[in-house]
Amino acid sequence: MSNIRTNYEKWYEGDGYYWGTEPAGFCDELMKLCPPSEGKKVLDIGCGEGKDAVYMAAKGYEVTAFDLTENGIRKTKRLAEERGVRINAYVDDINTFETDEKFDVIYSSGTVQYLFDENKAAFFEKIGRITKKNGIVFFNVFVDKPFLELPPDWEMEEKMWKSGELFSYFPDWKFHRIDETIFEDDSNGIPHYHCMDTIICEKVM
Repeated sequence: MSNIRTNYEKWYEGDGYYWGTEPAGFCDELMKLCPPSEGKKVLDIGCGEGKDAVYMAAKGYEVTAFDLTENGIRKTKRLAEERGVRINAYVDDINTFETDEKFDVIYSSGTVQYLFDENKAAFFEKIGRITKKNGIVFFNVFVDKPFLELPPDWEMEEKMWKSGELFSYFPDWKFHRIDETIFEDDSNGIPHYHCMDTIICEKVM
């Protein structure tokens, strides 16, 4: 992932926050399903510059977060310090990360497309192991549609998924949200469209 790591390091190197500091709306959706309380643990996979991880920590969760980039983790720690919260943040790769902890909430936004095909089954098996019973998982992934052009800022190391593929890794979980949407984006200054599959599901067994 040398190319994508280099690009993100560059995007995150400045003082400003490339993605801003406002949390994604799904954070509040997750908190309704798993309200924060003492000892509740969150894992943010691919935390970027930390806006969602810091928001969750501020709400009362114990947050662990990792990202591929050193600049992303540096700014995650800086934002946490500015907001007066504690986060366990470190550099790691979605393809190879390991942990012995178990979590009440696991989420990842815009990162799963960096899984190599040969690592997908093992990754989701690992997610099942480290999610506590009745724990909540959130994932989204970009989906290939023949009627949509490839986004202009798409990287060769990013992998489009098949429609419905993400859902198939959670056959025994309770789905709270399962959807596929097409939306317009203007990243890189060029308007274009994405198709995205999203799940929020609960480990009930």
